[in-house]
Amino acid sequence: MSNPHAAAVAAFLNRYVFEVNADRVLPVEGPAHAAHDIGSDGSAAADVAAGTGALSALNKSVQNKSSLNKNKNKNKNKNKNKNKNKLAGGGVAAGAATLMPALELRRLHQLPAADPFTVARRFVWECLDICLPPGPDFTRLETAVLLAMQSRDAERMRRLPEIEAQAAFSVDEFLRPLGIEGFSGYEATEGLFLNILQATEYVGLLYKARIDRDRPSVVEPRLRPLLAVPAHQSFPSNHSFQAHSIVFAFNAILPEHPATEELQRIAQNVAENREWAGLHFPSDTIAGKELARRFAPYLRDAFGAAFLAAQAEWH
Repeated sequence: MSNPHAAAVAAFLNRYVFEVNADRVLPVEGPAHAAHDIGSDGSAAADVAAGTGALSALNKSVQNKSSLNKNKNKNKNKNKNKNKNKLAGGGVAAGAATLMPALELRRLHQLPAADPFTVARRFVWECLDICLPPGPDFTRLETAVLLAMQSRDAERMRRLPEIEAQAAFSVDEFLRPLGIEGFSGYEATEGLFLNILQATEYVGLLYKARIDRDRPSVVEPRLRPLLAVPAHQSFPSNHSFQAHSIVFAFNAILPEHPATEELQRIAQNVAENREWAGLHFPSDTIAGKELARRFAPYLRDAFGAAFLAAQAEWH
C-alpha cells in the first residue's frame, strides 16, 4: 500500500525545483498551479501552504532579530547611517549582512574528509585544543586581581562608557581605524565583520556550555559587576573570541594595512573591559584569544566567498 504522505512529498519535490551550487541554494520558478491539489484530498496543499507561511515567518523573525543585533549603537548617529545607506544604494553585500550566515554555519557542520584518522571526529572545530580553566588555587588569585581592579574606582569609571557601549558589540570600532566607517564601497568588509560576530557567538556558546565555568561574581560574592551578569558561562570570553576573530580575519585579507596593530589593540581593550566590568577572569580573556587563533582557519573555510569579496574591495 502506498503512503499518501510520501506521495505528497514526492509531488511537492517534483513541482518545486531548487538550484544548488557551492555558494547558495535558490528556488527555481515553478508552475503557477504548483500549490494546488498536491494530494488527492487537498491536505498536502494545505500543509505546503502552511509550511511556506511558517518559513516566511521564520525568515522574517531571523531577519528582524539580526537587524536589531547588527549594530545597536548606530542609533546614536542616525544622520551618518542615512548618508551611508544612500551611498550603499541597497547593495547585495549590505543586504546579506542583515541575515544570519546560515550557509556558512552549515559549512562548519560538514563532515571532514573521510579517512581513518578524521572520520570519527565529526566536527573538529568543536574540540579545538585550548587550555582549560585553571584550578581553584589560581582562580582565587584571579579573583584577588579582579577585586583589586574593582577598588580602582577612578579607572573603572573612566572605562564605564566604553564598557556600556561594547556590551552590544558594534563593529564601528573596527571600521573606524580602517577609515571606512560611513563610506560606501566596503559593504562586503562590514558584512563579513557582522557575520563573524554572529558565527563566533554561536561557536563560543558551545565551548562555554561544555566547559561550564562559573562567572567571577559567583565565585567571589564581593565582586560588584558594572553590567548585568549574562546567564551563560564564563569560559572562554566571547567578547575576546569575537573581537580577535575580526582581527585575524582582516589580517588574512590585508596583512599589510597600517591599522592592523590598532585593530589588535582595540580587540584587547574590548576583552579587558569585560574584566574591569567584573564579568570575566583574565584567563577567560586569554582563552577567547586562543580560540580565535585556532578557529581562524575554519572560519576562512566557511566564509571563503565573503573573504574574497571583502579582499576585492581593497584591491
